[in-house]
Amino acid sequence: LLRSRVCGITQGTPKPLTEQILYESTKNNMTLTPLLSSGRSVILIATLTSTLCHGFAPPMLQSGRSSVSVQQYFSELLLFALPDRSNHDEIVARNTARTDVRNFLTQRAIQSFMFLAEECRDPHTGKWIQDFLGSQNMMAYHGSGALDVDRFRTWESSLVDMMEQPKDFVTVSAKRRGRGHGGWSKNNPYLEERWVEFRIDIHPLSLAQRIVAVREQIANEWVTDLTVLKEANDQILDSYFSKVKAARDEQSGGTDMDDPSHVNPATVAFDRVGINILNNHTAFQEAASSPFRRGSFDLLYNVATQESIHRLLRSFQQTGEAKVVSFEWLRDFYVSRVEEFFDGDLNYGCADAFIEQLLLTSPSVIYTDDGKMGLADPLGLAEQLIMIRSDVLDEWKEIMRHVPEDHIEIRKLLLNKQMDPYGKSSGLDSEGFQ
Repeated sequence: LLRSRVCGITQGTPKPLTEQILYESTKNNMTLTPLLSSGRSVILIATLTSTLCHGFAPPMLQSGRSSVSVQQYFSELLLFALPDRSNHDEIVARNTARTDVRNFLTQRAIQSFMFLAEECRDPHTGKWIQDFLGSQNMMAYHGSGALDVDRFRTWESSLVDMMEQPKDFVTVSAKRRGRGHGGWSKNNPYLEERWVEFRIDIHPLSLAQRIVAVREQIANEWVTDLTVLKEANDQILDSYFSKVKAARDEQSGGTDMDDPSHVNPATVAFDRVGINILNNHTAFQEAASSPFRRGSFDLLYNVATQESIHRLLRSFQQTGEAKVVSFEWLRDFYVSRVEEFFDGDLNYGCADAFIEQLLLTSPSVIYTDDGKMGLADPLGLAEQLIMIRSDVLDEWKEIMRHVPEDHIEIRKLLLNKQMDPYGKSSGLDSEGFQ
């Protein structure tokens, strides 16, 4: 039996490299096999023996056309070949690249540079960059995975590829005179419209150089932002237990206060203080922030949450039979919410919303794929995720501190590329210059 879920990608948004995850669980060997797909409508598949317990009905397949029958749905589903188990390492590598903070930093640097170019009345450079990357509507895209992870596997690959592009130009046509323009009557059929064309030169090498500078500025900001995120992350459990206690104290007499099911779930949450702490940190700073700092702050939390989930699942996988119940429950919980909280163009606060749903979920008895029964503890899983996320944020902060050092090699390459024409004109090659 297959558990399937359609992850629709909004037309006009960049391909978010929707995470397509296939988790296999067998009696003696559990494997975690995450797939990535960049299609407009991709299918999220998980093996499901537990369908018998949950009564899951497959949704209709929507791909820019009307609904199809269930029979057609499964016939199309079979066209998607299952991954080759021998290629498991490659699949995991792609998934790791998807949640690599360095790749996400490059994405946000490109988006910020496009915004700055448009603010300087140069939207044409942004259009060229989008065409080069193969993504559209990047300025309005609030999400991770905007860059093709198959084409740009590492953080610098998109910039290096951009440096290799030849000089280009964009021809822009503008109406100079015509009906309804330039003070002319719009109803006079005898007036001929006049157009003027001008050429805008595109220098990919210069674009890459400026994006690197923006990337370094954003990395410097993220050192502070990651500290704030860790501070907010560490307050979640204290806030949650404080609200649980307050909700129980408000219950009327005669209620079993030890039973969490009697607590009103609407009142049990945690305070989302991250953005308030960030405002306090940045209120008196001297330098101006990058244009998408608040959006990046939110998405950093989101990507860190997704990375933490992957780490916890892999930890359960390596532990084996002792963690099979936690593995399968968290797997299903995560898979059913990938589209809403981690994929494509997202709302703000998705990371906190995911943890909140996990905290508000009651413990339950589940049957594993091999028929064993066990108790799932969502609160315990949430505590583990919060601890892992704290470690992830610390690791990423160190990575951001070393971004200027990471840029040394790419700046050398930029210099060599810029000096190549002079070396050729003087009879020297780049190796001789080095």
